[in-house]
Amino acid sequence: MNISRPITRQNVYSRHLIILLLSTLFSLSAHASRKTDTVTMYNGDRITGEIISLESGILELSTDAMGRLNIEWPEVASVTSEYHYELRLSDGERLYGSFDKDSRPGQIVLVDIFGKHEIEWLQVVEIRPIEDNFLDRLDLYLSTTFSYTKATSLGQLSFNTAVSYEDQTSRTSLNGRTDLVRTNDEDSNSSRYDIDRWSWRKNRTDAFRTIFANYEDNDELDLNRRIGAGVGIGRYWKDTHTTRFTGSIGLQGITESFAGKETNQDVELYLSTTFNTWKFNTPELDIDITFNVYPSITDGGRVRTDGNLRIRWELVEDLFWDITTWVTTDNQAETDSATTDYSISTGIGWEY
Repeated sequence: MNISRPITRQNVYSRHLIILLLSTLFSLSAHASRKTDTVTMYNGDRITGEIISLESGILELSTDAMGRLNIEWPEVASVTSEYHYELRLSDGERLYGSFDKDSRPGQIVLVDIFGKHEIEWLQVVEIRPIEDNFLDRLDLYLSTTFSYTKATSLGQLSFNTAVSYEDQTSRTSLNGRTDLVRTNDEDSNSSRYDIDRWSWRKNRTDAFRTIFANYEDNDELDLNRRIGAGVGIGRYWKDTHTTRFTGSIGLQGITESFAGKETNQDVELYLSTTFNTWKFNTPELDIDITFNVYPSITDGGRVRTDGNLRIRWELVEDLFWDITTWVTTDNQAETDSATTDYSISTGIGWEY
């Protein structure tokens, strides 16, 4: 067998368009009845079905006999398919082609119109069919919690939303939360919504440009509303099938209104980091952390922060037990009684 050396980044980029067009033509005609992909496990099991995707270290396979299966990527020895896929590697490079059967365990041999190319197993971060549609690239997570304490007549209802969409050159995400607290004496509500768009030229691990906007209100801090928007740059510092770590820096302008105060405008430095990791042991565990710091440029000495931590365990397919906590601080908050607010909630989440 004659296997050529792996494609270099420069060669791949110049050939992507040709490969993508031809792969799409080949694969569209057969997609409706294509459960002929083969996945071989290290324990010797062979499973035939349709490869749906590889994401967050989980290979999703659709079978006739067992329905949809989620297989941990490190347990897979080899895959073969005559259909065409988009692969994203840990260095951000994207490749297009089918999977040849002549590969050793722990390796993919990608076949395109230029030949065969060896790819080490753990370099592969994502696999998607070439012909996937908008919904295939959309990730949606919803969770809700409710608690009530009779002795204090305290009721709390929380909603959390995370939506993201990624294509070859960008990632757009929307994250939101709303907390409603009711007592006999008073009500206290808070909410925050963030929308971000990251875009890059060639590979996701290159520096990306970010455009973002956010909205926040918080009764505990006497904040009627805060609206912000800004731009910046960032980078994926680590991006593997088990861990993702990013950092961003930029500038944002805000306008905010506190109870009994005039509307205020401010310009802030924007420092942000995200960390995501996935554990495949049963039960499956996901951890997502986001932390932002906003040192003010126009209001000397003022520093705001906000952070969010979500831990979730999968109960059954796409249904999770969710623990979410958030904290927000403002060292120059308008209220004299509080400069910090936080919440911890637990409940059920669902993923699409």
